[in-house]
Amino acid sequence: MFRCPSCREPLRSLEISADTSCRECQFTIPAIEGVPLLVKDLRVIERTIEKAKRASRDDWFQAPQINQWSGPYRHHVLKRKLYVEGVLSTYISRCKGDVIGLDLGCGDGANIEWLSQHFTALYASDYNLVRLRRARHRHGAEMVYMADILDYPAIDNTFSVIYFNHVLEHIPNDSRALAEVYRILKPGGRVVLGVPNEGAMFWQLAYRFQPSTGATTDHVHFYTAGSLRKKCEESGFTVLQVVPIGWGLPHWSLDAAVRGVKFIDDLLDRIGRVVAPSQATSLYLILSK
Repeated sequence: MFRCPSCREPLRSLEISADTSCRECQFTIPAIEGVPLLVKDLRVIERTIEKAKRASRDDWFQAPQINQWSGPYRHHVLKRKLYVEGVLSTYISRCKGDVIGLDLGCGDGANIEWLSQHFTALYASDYNLVRLRRARHRHGAEMVYMADILDYPAIDNTFSVIYFNHVLEHIPNDSRALAEVYRILKPGGRVVLGVPNEGAMFWQLAYRFQPSTGATTDHVHFYTAGSLRKKCEESGFTVLQVVPIGWGLPHWSLDAAVRGVKFIDDLLDRIGRVVAPSQATSLYLILSK
């Protein structure tokens, strides 16, 4: 199911369990602390991260990610999880044979354990070795490995489901990333694509009210439901669902403070769905090939 990052010929699973070489081109595939590095040029990734560090964005690449199950948005995150689990359960109930999942851009691995319960096998990848070292200690993944999303080390039509959650907004060449996701998805498979709805008026206002957040974020795209649907369709996907989840206040600090209270988070949801349906916090698109 994997291919050599250099010559792109298929690899045998044994060839990515330790420091080995591709049998076709002898490209060395190293492993650091049990994490295979399935990338053609590690230096490119290292330079990307170093550039971000020089721009005072170290925390986005090194600091442990906030515990989403106890952080200020825990009630919102649970709603997202319940929605995704419903989508997965419905789809997988119709599948015959093995269902292979991919947590694409897994970060510290916060979603690996619950995702793995839905699949015959779950794979998890990221390009940040610091985060992969943390993710590999999570239970449930068949393999945790480094990969370049713009040149993904998997053969065509590999994964039944790709969980692509709050990653696309970080990737400058988002069209190429979507093209790779389309390539490695099995025909009839599903992509669960989650992004912040930061192109919406509410969240553009939040950046204006607190311009310092705009200076430190590593988001490079600010999607709306319409703009993201169009981009996905241009990449060849069929968009099955576009679902807004979560409503809040257009001020980052105030929003985080009040939505830690479940009653308020639920109340904002009820009001937002009626008064401002396009201004949700998050968007989820269910894509098919």
